[in-house]
Amino acid sequence: MTKKLLLLFFLLNSFSPLFPQSSHLKVISYNIWNGFDWGKDKDREQAMVAWLKNEDADVIGFQELNDFTQEKLEQLASQWGHPHAILLKEDGYPIGITSKTPLQLQARMLGGLWHGMLHVRTAGIDFLVVHLSPHDWRFRRREAEMITSYMENALVKTGKSAFMVLGDFNAHSPFDAQLDRLNPHALENNRQADSLRYVEKGEGAYQTLRDGQFDYSVMARFLSLPLIDVVEKHMEVEKRHSFPTPVVIDKSEAGKKQHGRIDYILVSPVLENRCIDAKVINSGEPEHLSDHYPVVAEFKWENTHP
Repeated sequence: MTKKLLLLFFLLNSFSPLFPQSSHLKVISYNIWNGFDWGKDKDREQAMVAWLKNEDADVIGFQELNDFTQEKLEQLASQWGHPHAILLKEDGYPIGITSKTPLQLQARMLGGLWHGMLHVRTAGIDFLVVHLSPHDWRFRRREAEMITSYMENALVKTGKSAFMVLGDFNAHSPFDAQLDRLNPHALENNRQADSLRYVEKGEGAYQTLRDGQFDYSVMARFLSLPLIDVVEKHMEVEKRHSFPTPVVIDKSEAGKKQHGRIDYILVSPVLENRCIDAKVINSGEPEHLSDHYPVVAEFKWENTHP
């Protein structure tokens, strides 16, 4: 009996590569602030490259890849260990994605969106990178409807179960109402900006606030798909802020509480159950790399599929 058990153990271990082996999948979403000043800020660019290399993520979704080309994104991505990259466009405020594993382009969406949406598939997961309007809540509502309708048709109705949407949504979450109350100057700053636009443009002016208050309906639309806000699940509300960082806070305003969260990684229920950690890294080196902090999530995932 002992010899048979030993033989069985040997056979199972010999064929173990044929069985699924779980591993970790690390994802980052990062608004890098005007493409390192349209490519002129080489010091910040190299500091970002070094930080990303150290983080060793598997997939990174970017916003504000200003002045980037496909070739430039590929060249930089190779420096942090990603041989695969896709850029949505080369004008305006592009979004893009880089990865350790091959990227399969599913869709580029530009019409009706402020900065566009990029949909790729890698590691058995569908990734949608977004960057919604920074100036108008009504425009963001229309974007949310377009993107979630696309997801329902392209993913939910076709039986896809593992997907996520990540990026700079420029919208506040109902989960963060307490965070918004703790940072009253964030609301005041937005009111002042809306007021200036109204004075300049009148009734047709963009308004980022809804009747002078944060609009939570944009994020609620995504959450109702349903999508799960993994940072909300893993991080205390008062620590979740993703914008602004010290690089854009005037010294005279430094003591005012003006933080909020507008950057997210939202995942399907299957990935919620696989998520082992999620956070906004809003201290240390990222304080000097961009006007936004990066969002990071880690999952238990069989990272062997294209």
